[in-house]
Amino acid sequence: MTDCLKKPALFVGSVEENINLSVPPATGEEYIKRVIVEAQKCDDVVIAQIDRRRLKDTGVYVKALAGCVTAPHSLAPAAEWQKCQITDFSDIRLYVARLKSEIQTCKRKWRPSSICMPEVDDKSGWIKFCLGSNTFHEECKSNDPTLEILFSMNQPTIEQVLEYLIEFVEIQKRLEDDLGRWIYALLVVLEVPLNPDMCSCLRSLARICSVLRADLSPIKKSQTTVLNLFICLVARYFRQLDLADP
Repeated sequence: MTDCLKKPALFVGSVEENINLSVPPATGEEYIKRVIVEAQKCDDVVIAQIDRRRLKDTGVYVKALAGCVTAPHSLAPAAEWQKCQITDFSDIRLYVARLKSEIQTCKRKWRPSSICMPEVDDKSGWIKFCLGSNTFHEECKSNDPTLEILFSMNQPTIEQVLEYLIEFVEIQKRLEDDLGRWIYALLVVLEVPLNPDMCSCLRSLARICSVLRADLSPIKKSQTTVLNLFICLVARYFRQLDLADP
């Protein structure tokens, strides 16, 4: 079988070494002969002569992403408290996952939500749907993150809405109770492992929570719990451990 590989693909006859390479070849056979002669004149091994003085520094600087802002000593969560939050959150996720499985296997009766939800790419629509709107131009009632609504959302929608809400926190520089409820509920039904975009999004949530916590005025110390909670969940449940409080 290997003998066929030794057979020449093209017959070129005898090759003269004194071919005048300055004259253009007249036929295809002459061209192939010139290629053979030039190939025979090439060294088997060639070492490039490099002028290292002309080489530029190819070092690449990668800026490390900022981590969480260290909590003031009086606001830092205790390790035992963090452990309890992870346990409670895990139990809730397991319970909700079991309910969803029973619905999918027809072991539990369930009707999709009759509430009209925005299209997945309607950012402002989802902000109004989750948080409501009360402006001079319009008044829109907010919706609670019930299981009926959450089970009506597929995973891409859950991820997209979560991203909208986290961006809203970053822009508004505050985290109100209704917004916190929605983010927590979406985290409960968020599937793991996380894709890179969702991982980055949750890290942004932890970072903005740490910034808000560090800037809390004495009058708003009651908001510390929810901020600590989201930092704890992102860092310890979703395994972004470099963002964790001690």
